[in-house]
Amino acid sequence: MRNWLKTLLFLSAFSPALLTIAYVRYDLYGLTRDVIQIMVVGIIGTILPVLIIRLIEKSSEQIVFSAKKIKSSDFMLLAFVGSYLLPIILRASDIEMTRIIFITLAIILILWWSSSIPHHPLLRVIKFRFYEVESESGVVYTLISKREILDPKQIKSVKKISSTMLMESPT
Repeated sequence: MRNWLKTLLFLSAFSPALLTIAYVRYDLYGLTRDVIQIMVVGIIGTILPVLIIRLIEKSSEQIVFSAKKIKSSDFMLLAFVGSYLLPIILRASDIEMTRIIFITLAIILILWWSSSIPHHPLLRVIKFRFYEVESESGVVYTLISKREILDPKQIKSVKKISSTMLMESPT
């Protein structure tokens, strides 16, 4: 699992915003081809994180991991939730599909090369938590876990998503 999977996972965090944009455009112009396209992409993107997590659980190699420090990183969720409501508040959805594609490609490039990734609200809804964890060797990772972790010694094994992202494996 490498950067493409990490990028795809967190690009899908913007999908509910697309559903909001589809709603606003429907409210303004009725059911048009753009509304249907944006809604389909939004629905696919909303389902995508669950499929990616299943892929990681089934096909990623389990690695023994020893953590030195851990801290919760859930505070980043507020920015995403705000972005979901922004199109309704500002009625800022009156842009054509080519601009949406251009903006999406720019976001993909930024996420691809960024080691610090925003956290995924859709995964948080299905009880995943996000942590910043430092390994014994001093490398800092983003860790996704199904449980609340208070002590770094509770982390025993992980699955590697990318060079900077891990998912806790059930023990």
